[in-house]
Amino acid sequence: MKKNKLSLLIIFLFLSQLFLAQKKNSGVKYKRNKDKSVTFSYYSTMPSSVFIILKFKRLTNTFGDQVKKTVKGYSDVITTLNPINDDSGIGFSYSYKTFYGNLDKKPNHDFKYILPFKKNKTIKVRNLNYLGKKFGDKEPENWKSFQFLTSPNDTVFAIRKGIVVKVIDEFKSDNSKTYGYKNKSNAIIIEHEDGTLARYSVLKHKSLMVKVGDIVYPTAPIAIAGSYDKPENSQLRLSVYYLNERVKEYDFYAKKRTISNQIHIYSYVNPLFYVNSNKIIKLEKNEMYTSFYDDSTIEVEMSKREVKKWKKKGLLVKRK
Repeated sequence: MKKNKLSLLIIFLFLSQLFLAQKKNSGVKYKRNKDKSVTFSYYSTMPSSVFIILKFKRLTNTFGDQVKKTVKGYSDVITTLNPINDDSGIGFSYSYKTFYGNLDKKPNHDFKYILPFKKNKTIKVRNLNYLGKKFGDKEPENWKSFQFLTSPNDTVFAIRKGIVVKVIDEFKSDNSKTYGYKNKSNAIIIEHEDGTLARYSVLKHKSLMVKVGDIVYPTAPIAIAGSYDKPENSQLRLSVYYLNERVKEYDFYAKKRTISNQIHIYSYVNPLFYVNSNKIIKLEKNEMYTSFYDDSTIEVEMSKREVKKWKKKGLLVKRK
């Protein structure tokens, strides 16, 4: 029974654990330099910010234990080991863990987002419960996730300027059944300037309009809302979250986590949204809201150069 509960929990915890980096797409490499030092670097196929814990073992001719650092972009230097004796090389072994997010930035809880739909679109919103609670797990800090009940083929817009750091476009709707929830769906994840991440999920298969590395601005069309099953059950699921400082306490030698001692490394944001002709509110469950934005809300995080380009060409996606 315990094993079954743990299997179910793994399904339900995909949001909180979503951003553990995958080694097939990223990793650590090192280079031995002419002065006998050794430089360690992070590489990735995704341009996101990553918090890395690099732990050394069996070091010879140098000092060190572990490095905890936020690295950015497709590649970044982590650290350099310097020799004690300049005439000898350095011996080492190492292990590492990576977590997507930026601990160098602080989330702006007062930032005002737009709803992810075209202007004047009226839509119903629901709050999503954290399903792990059914199995004894605690909610992540400030848990908040939305379900927007859309019409078939509604276009999904970016709610804020950011860089696309992950896209998933693998799953088709299953019209043979009706699903309240599935742990796998098409999704786009966008990193914002303040280190927060927005996850847009349940997107229509083959409808994604952006790629990893693209910079998007508010109201940029990024995908079509999808469904787990029938088109009439179309929806969009949206969460805004960020890496929590407790990730620094990660223990390489800790015993395997169970349901009762699960530690969540991501915290969530309950965003402020522009709605209903320029009102600024936090969304309430089971309420209807009308999307609103104007030039000032679109331009809020643009540079002067970006504003000029947008005014001239109307471009809301900067391709990689």
